[in-house]
Amino acid sequence: MFATLKTTLLEHRQKTRHRAGWMIVRSLVATVLFIAAGLKAYQPDLGNSIFETLWFQTLLIESEITLALILLFNVIPKISWLITTLLFTIFSVVSLAKGLSGAESCGCWGAAVQVNPYFTVVLDLFIIGLLTIFRPSGIVFRRQAFFQELTGLKFDKRFFAVVGIWLVVALPVAYAMTSVQKNDLAEFGTEFIGADGKKIILLEPEKWIDKEFPLLPYIESKEKFDKGLWLVLLYKHTCSSCRECQRLYHDLSKDFSQRNDCPNIAMIEAPPFETDKNYQLDSKTFFYGKLTKTQKWRMDSPILILVENHYVKSHFTNPLDIDLIRAIWRNGK
Repeated sequence: MFATLKTTLLEHRQKTRHRAGWMIVRSLVATVLFIAAGLKAYQPDLGNSIFETLWFQTLLIESEITLALILLFNVIPKISWLITTLLFTIFSVVSLAKGLSGAESCGCWGAAVQVNPYFTVVLDLFIIGLLTIFRPSGIVFRRQAFFQELTGLKFDKRFFAVVGIWLVVALPVAYAMTSVQKNDLAEFGTEFIGADGKKIILLEPEKWIDKEFPLLPYIESKEKFDKGLWLVLLYKHTCSSCRECQRLYHDLSKDFSQRNDCPNIAMIEAPPFETDKNYQLDSKTFFYGKLTKTQKWRMDSPILILVENHYVKSHFTNPLDIDLIRAIWRNGK
């Protein structure tokens, strides 16, 4: 009798710890989802790929908010556990792929916060591990069990709390995201007005040909950007190919500076700016400038243009092809 009672007490204690563990884990995951959704809503990471489009970002934010509320109030726990585990598995794979491709940020936290993809992979795997250890009680990996939970959903105060908070939080966020305006600006490229009211300008140099270089008023220390022939490299230090271009054109400037028939070289950095930058200390053979922070500039890759007397003459589609640049001026063109 005492052995049976002891066994019962141990089982009750284990179930209590398990329920407490599930409560802590789902609260933690809900917090992570709320933070990720909030940062993406504040400053979405808009781009050209399907995963960076406005509608996909809006859908992802709404899904994260909805799942976070369901976890927080423990509605349909078995189904929400399964969806959460699958979702963070997908997140970890995407972040790992971005890390292997050389991306500086996973993009999971919006454009405002740059987070190393490998850090996000570790976080995702940590959450998956917690979800594996602490699961809702009585979970059975059968399709019928999940279907029964869904059909047996109780419309109680927890359900209405989720719906009420979703209406208060998620709907305004969706409205703000979908109200983002997109206008074409011939002088720069494409301008986005984000949900936070800040401008995001996607630079499109192919629109600048035979026009005055439109970024001149936005370059700090532009008094050194004198008339004449210039190869202008626009870059961000968060871009791996941009960093390679930095090295290539830094070396090229040493060669070109010794010759009268070659263009001057200018390197223009877009914010956020890199700290402790060696290229700034060794800029005797080229001009270094910064784009002002009055706008949020976006470029999908380094930009190389040829500017003559402040007018854009050419746009090079592959700035990394340094042999082509050397060949052009080796032949005196």
